[in-house]
Amino acid sequence: MTRPLAGVLLSVLLPFALAHFVSYVYRNINTVVYPDLVRDIGLDAHTLGLLTGAYFIAFAVAQLPVGMALDRFGPRRVQMPMLAVAALGGVLFAQAQSLEGLLAARALIGLGVSASLMSAIKASSMWLPPERLPMSTAVLLAVGGLGAMVATAPMQWATDVVGWRMAFWGIATCAAAVALLIWARVPEHPAHQTTHHSTSLRAMLTSVGQLYAQPLFWRTALCTLVSNGAYMAIQGLWMGPWLRDVGHLPRAEVAQVLFWSTAAMVAGSLSFGALTDWLARHRVRPVTVCGGGVAVFLLVQGLMLWPSGVPFWLLAVAFSYFGTAGAMNYAILAQGMPTALTGRVSTSFNLLIFLAAFGLQWGLGAVINLWPSDNGHYPEAAYQTALAVCLAVQVPGLLLWLGFKPWQLARRPA
Repeated sequence: MTRPLAGVLLSVLLPFALAHFVSYVYRNINTVVYPDLVRDIGLDAHTLGLLTGAYFIAFAVAQLPVGMALDRFGPRRVQMPMLAVAALGGVLFAQAQSLEGLLAARALIGLGVSASLMSAIKASSMWLPPERLPMSTAVLLAVGGLGAMVATAPMQWATDVVGWRMAFWGIATCAAAVALLIWARVPEHPAHQTTHHSTSLRAMLTSVGQLYAQPLFWRTALCTLVSNGAYMAIQGLWMGPWLRDVGHLPRAEVAQVLFWSTAAMVAGSLSFGALTDWLARHRVRPVTVCGGGVAVFLLVQGLMLWPSGVPFWLLAVAFSYFGTAGAMNYAILAQGMPTALTGRVSTSFNLLIFLAAFGLQWGLGAVINLWPSDNGHYPEAAYQTALAVCLAVQVPGLLLWLGFKPWQLARRPA
């Protein structure tokens, strides 16, 4: 069965992209509502990092089962029930009265949205030719960036009007609506109408083990693994406190800066995707673009340690823009594998990223918490130390990328 590209975009990719949109709203909302959580529940930096990071650890734990389910049953059958779980998690978060209740609900949210991007990538690999994967991945990430934008100034306005608990009710409603949209509008791919029971669970588990045993997988994944995790950890929580405590910006202005920084995330996803697509036609491989962007991303983090005259809004925007470069590794890995394995490849990579994001988000909070707080505010030295540690653990990935000698990959003779 062949469908026109416009039909694939509207009936297949758009619903899955909306699921990714919801996942980003859930992921980033704590960077706006954290003062309310500190006030109402009594959290400090350490518990705030643990709470927000619970999303990542639940997300990570689900990745391998999700990948096998995607390859066995297809994205449509996996995404619908997972979004229902995310909706339930949002409702429970809105009603929680303790740290334990918030942790359980946040973990349920992370579990529920754990298939969002991977389902979209799996659907893209099934319905689109391989050469279109970098651009389609970029578009999907850009839609996720729109969700991150909603989680900034618009969410700040919503919480001011109806409170943070009603805001979570609203997100849960959106998750349920997208699940219904996927059920009603997304067609079943022919490959999963007749062959979804043909591969045993044992064989799928064996293939995941074989994937992790491949040196090429690790060499490619490790280039951006920690930088992707750092991007999620800082963008999803610590950028807001950094702007407030180091940049001394009021809460409303922090939300505005976060809004424009997430707009830069959308622009970065689209521009890195387009650049990768264009340079590929000139024999420049995607790994070159991916690693070059990550190198600039690390430079921006270095400037965040000692801003000294650089506007804080500019650093936040640059952080979000260049942080998207590492996400091209999803497409790089998917391009090199058979379509039947793309679910397991993407989720195997995602598992590592989200474990890194959890460790860094919680770890940053633990480092910051070494300094005494003043009514929830921490000194500049606390953020400086935490960001320096975060930057240091990303450097080996950049050195590994240099080991690819990307300058030798450009313009090879035909």
